[in-house]
Amino acid sequence: MSSQKKYILSFTCGFLLYLIMFVALIYFNFIYYTTGFFAFVIFAFVASVVFRMLAHKFAKEGDRPDLYYMIFIGSFVIPTLIHMVFFI
Repeated sequence: MSSQKKYILSFTCGFLLYLIMFVALIYFNFIYYTTGFFAFVIFAFVASVVFRMLAHKFAKEGDRPDLYYMIFIGSFVIPTLIHMVFFI
């Protein structure tokens, strides 16, 4: 897999995580007020640890797994911050 495809995959995974957590946050906030936030934080932490582990595991020589990880986190954190600014 080329580096460009890995960057695109990292971005896509991060944005999908944001969409999944957005739906989960809405769902849990309808049931329990604070559970949604804790589920959001825990799931995001677990997903980032798993993604970082996989990025390092499948990195080849000359790859930069930390860069893939930063793209993943950025594509998750930036939409989350935009959501917090405009919807809270």
